Amino acid sequence: MSVPKGKRKESQFEVIKHFYRLRKDITDLLLRDFGYSQKKAQRKLEKLFGGKPYGELSEDQQNHYNQRLSRNEGFEEWFIGYQRDTIMDCIRNATEYIFTANSTYPSIPEELVERRIYQDKAIGQCYRLLQELQYTIETLPVDIEKYVRFTDSINKEINLLKGWRKSDNKFKRAFSDSASNFANVNNNGNANNNNASNANGVRPDFDATIK
Repeated sequence: MSVPKGKRKESQFEVIKHFYRLRKDITDLLLRDFGYSQKKAQRKLEKLFGGKPYGELSEDQQNHYNQRLSRNEGFEEWFIGYQRDTIMDCIRNATEYIFTANSTYPSIPEELVERRIYQDKAIGQCYRLLQELQYTIETLPVDIEKYVRFTDSINKEINLLKGWRKSDNKFKRAFSDSASNFANVNNNGNANNNNASNANGVRPDFDATIK
């Protein structure tokens, strides 16, 4: 027995259910500054020069040290904050597009096209999220292997969205069948539209609208 759409639990819809988990995991990662630690970065910098005091380094070594130190400070001063805002923008946009698409239940071809647009936009934001996250963890001095699960989770969401989009073909077929029944052309060239109206011509074709 099917459950009316109005009584369905949104959390049971796998696209949304997984997106909730993904959003929570990404938020936790942002709260931890992508796993970046200023103290660890400083220890790594000192280890690079054998633990020597700054005053005992050669001029070239001091220049190298200052460049690395400036880079590490830049991570904390602006890079992490900027990337955090960018990734949250991806999350917010994806959330809006997914829920807007889910709230659009197609009853006419135009609504199916509208839902497809929001599904496409949600997929686009997930790809953007994936690229921004990969760029961030490749730029920061962190262990990239620890973040494979995040990229895997984003890719899973993309595949779920694509599967949802593909499943909407049932609406396209239904609209096409309705169009076939709406206007049947007889052998003599007269069109019968099943009492809706009488006209000579061919049936409407929605396929060109909803590809």
